[in-house]
Amino acid sequence: MRSYILPALLVMAMTGAPLSADEGADRFDAVTAAPDSHEVLLENDHVRVLHVVVAPGTTEPIHDHRWPSVMYFEQAQPITYITYALVDGQPTETQRNDAPAEAMTGALAVPSEGLHAIYNRGSAPFIALRVEFKDTPPGK
Repeated sequence: MRSYILPALLVMAMTGAPLSADEGADRFDAVTAAPDSHEVLLENDHVRVLHVVVAPGTTEPIHDHRWPSVMYFEQAQPITYITYALVDGQPTETQRNDAPAEAMTGALAVPSEGLHAIYNRGSAPFIALRVEFKDTPPGK
């Protein structure tokens, strides 16, 4: 039976829509803000495919995902999902939620995500593929 812990965790932890252009959206785009954990495998006018890798014991930089996506978990690890809000233009932590590795199996539809970071609590890399749908307006 599929676990619904991670989808519920992501929905509860969402900080709302990604930032608008006047809030510095490009500054926090996953590829710009967290290039060591987000490698672009393919990008065109319609989709962006990311290879996401977070090393064990590390926290990726704060970033967002402006488009909805599908994530496929190649190698799940226990993670802490950390959300942030901008306070006086600076990211401020607002919440932490732990998810076990067992919650991340198969593929998962994910809405656009506001500012967040993933801390890998596991002993191996957390690895996923993320397909972002650029035809959908940001924040939908």
